[in-house]
Amino acid sequence: MPLIRLGDVCFKIGSGATPRGGRDVYQDRGVALIRSQNVHNGGFKSEGLAFIGPEHARELEAVTVQSGDVLLNITGDSVARACEAPRALHAARVNQHVSIIRPDPSHLDARFLRYVLVSPWMQTHMLALASAGATRNALTKGMIEDFRIEVPPLAEQRAIASILGALDDKIDLNRRMNETLEAIARALFEERFAASPPTATVGDLLTIDRQSVNPQDFRDESFDHYSIPAFDAGRSPTRERGSSIKSNKFVVAHDCVLLSKLNPSIPRVWLPRCANGRRSIASTEFLVLRPTPAASVEFLFCLLGSVAIREHLVGLASGTSNSHQRVKPDDLLATPAPRPTPAALREFTGTTRPMFERINANIVESVVLAETRDTLLPRLLSGEIRVRDADRVVEAAT
Repeated sequence: MPLIRLGDVCFKIGSGATPRGGRDVYQDRGVALIRSQNVHNGGFKSEGLAFIGPEHARELEAVTVQSGDVLLNITGDSVARACEAPRALHAARVNQHVSIIRPDPSHLDARFLRYVLVSPWMQTHMLALASAGATRNALTKGMIEDFRIEVPPLAEQRAIASILGALDDKIDLNRRMNETLEAIARALFEERFAASPPTATVGDLLTIDRQSVNPQDFRDESFDHYSIPAFDAGRSPTRERGSSIKSNKFVVAHDCVLLSKLNPSIPRVWLPRCANGRRSIASTEFLVLRPTPAASVEFLFCLLGSVAIREHLVGLASGTSNSHQRVKPDDLLATPAPRPTPAALREFTGTTRPMFERINANIVESVVLAETRDTLLPRLLSGEIRVRDADRVVEAAT
């Protein structure tokens, strides 16, 4: 398969800037400003999308997003994440943390390029480049232009992208189904409990489990690692060897809920699944919470993700900025909360448990689909498997 230099087959590679005035000029509507938090390997996320007015949009006219652009995060902890620009945001701008990559469609298919950029080997390559010799992870324009990628004929690029896209479509369907199920569970909680006056504290409904383990003591063991990046990437733990995990972690039991202490304005509440034979561990940025007899994990999940609890914790969080704000465990335990009657708890848990079981099943399926997608691309590029054979693999997986 021929190698091409990315800069030779792109009309544009370049990033934007923060508008003059920074966050103070953001608006509720206007021209969308895409930032690194919107760009994920699993696709574009509109949560937290900023907007600017016409004057500041004109300042960034040179970085106007077009249909067919690929977006790449180039700085910070999210460096190397990539996605296609949504068609609905074809007139958006990007800030200095996001680069537009605009391939020449007569040589390089944008969807194919996105799959190359998010492939495991390309992610490894970009992360290595970004972390070399700098105090902060960064990819430069020159680095991106010098990327060498294997490129089959255009028709085959499109066929490969279509095959991999079928897997991503199923993953996206699972994601949207999970969002619907979770919304139903939360709505049931709000209907049955949110209007009740607080008769307890959160500390009456849960205990904090502080049991920890040093994975370095089990260097050859494979762990399921629940971390902030894993949550943000799709709520599936990463599988890591103990030798690669550098600090103590909390032990995760099957009957617990994880709550992030970091920046409570972004709710990160997680129901782990621990039934695959590997030990589960969590970043110490999470609290491992176990229900008392007065609650259930399903009840706690909905309670801790409720608007009332989140707003209360945001008001109590300490820190100099959002990214450094943290919830103090004692503040969480003292937070007022409704106490369900035993009958109401049984009914709510019985109704919502199948929903959460379905959510976890969808997540497991999506992990398998993603692994299938990631192994297909190099096999297709190498000729180990042909497009027609890959179609059968996708059909069986979906």
